[in-house]
Amino acid sequence: MTGFKMVMLVAFISLGSAPQAQEFMGGNLMLRDALDAPKRYCLDLEGYAFTTDTSAPVIVHSCKEGFFKDGTWMVDYPQPGQIYLPEYELCAAAESLQEGADVILQSCSDAPLRQFVFRDDGKVEVKSDSPEKFCLAVGETSRPTGNNLRRETRITSCDETEEFYTQWILPREGTVYPVVIAEPVEEGAVPPPGVGMGMGMGMGGGMGPLFVGACSPCHAPNGEGYQSEFSPKISGQEDWYLSRQLMNFRNDLRGDHDSEIWAKQMNFHIKDFAPSQLLSFVDYIGTLEDTPAEVTIEGDTTRGQQLYTQTCSLCHGDNAMGNPALNSPRLAGMSDWYMVIQLQKFRNGLRGDHPDDIYGLQMAVFATTLPDEQALLDVVAYINTFSSE
Repeated sequence: MTGFKMVMLVAFISLGSAPQAQEFMGGNLMLRDALDAPKRYCLDLEGYAFTTDTSAPVIVHSCKEGFFKDGTWMVDYPQPGQIYLPEYELCAAAESLQEGADVILQSCSDAPLRQFVFRDDGKVEVKSDSPEKFCLAVGETSRPTGNNLRRETRITSCDETEEFYTQWILPREGTVYPVVIAEPVEEGAVPPPGVGMGMGMGMGGGMGPLFVGACSPCHAPNGEGYQSEFSPKISGQEDWYLSRQLMNFRNDLRGDHDSEIWAKQMNFHIKDFAPSQLLSFVDYIGTLEDTPAEVTIEGDTTRGQQLYTQTCSLCHGDNAMGNPALNSPRLAGMSDWYMVIQLQKFRNGLRGDHPDDIYGLQMAVFATTLPDEQALLDVVAYINTFSSE
């Protein structure tokens, strides 16, 4: 997977003979200095997908490897000096011209504080007649958000703030940003073989780069998942099961409950993909290394064995490796915390209640036969014993 670490953080779309100005869709607005972020910092919004909050101050977040609606910007557009977020048709602005002011989103106009000067030294200065110059900067401290880092953005003195907080690489057409260095590679540079655009819309060479841009920020580069992002391990899972679940999300058989935040996020995230692309993702996932997930659940494995034998083994097999003939997925070696959460959802009607989700309906019935909440932990703890075999 090391070849995929070089990613293109500026997006293009082919429009045939359309004017060149229409082809550029924007890209990451990246802090030049990496500071403490291995993925670097890029201008971003609070929230994710349907939870994105355009009314909150703009932040910087670990750069996303690909084209994302809440982190793809254009500069000098729609008017010179503006910083534009195409998805929401809003522009960045200084809330006020004073030290420590927030960076916010507002409708695009030539009103004060909504225009910037993109200086040759990499600083982004708020355009004003004031003798004191204020620039876009990141905060001095970071905090983790799952597997990523974030910082606040601020309007601070251009001269009094350290340069590594105030120098930016702008999303210019024809510029490619390698993750491992601060300086951009100018137009005409050739990316490594197999590295595509990472847009999630069928561009680029193969599903590897597409997976990096669309899936790995949550499910990790090798599909091992991140509990902090509520994203389970997908490597090693059966292709027929992954295909079915992706289509369930796409067709709203899953993720249709308002309280199902993470399932709704998944539902939203794959809507832009055609079914053929989703199936190609499954093919790519099948090439990833299958390492058993970390054990995080403890329980009474003796009781768990009894409950598993009575309730689960008929479909999922004596060794929890699943049974395609019964449409029962593999459980052994998969994310144990995720299994507990899904069992809870089957029991309380948040999953397996859609009339077209036949196998989900079946699973919901079996999940309700487990006598109590502790039983869920005990069963999953027993399933974990197969991971070490």
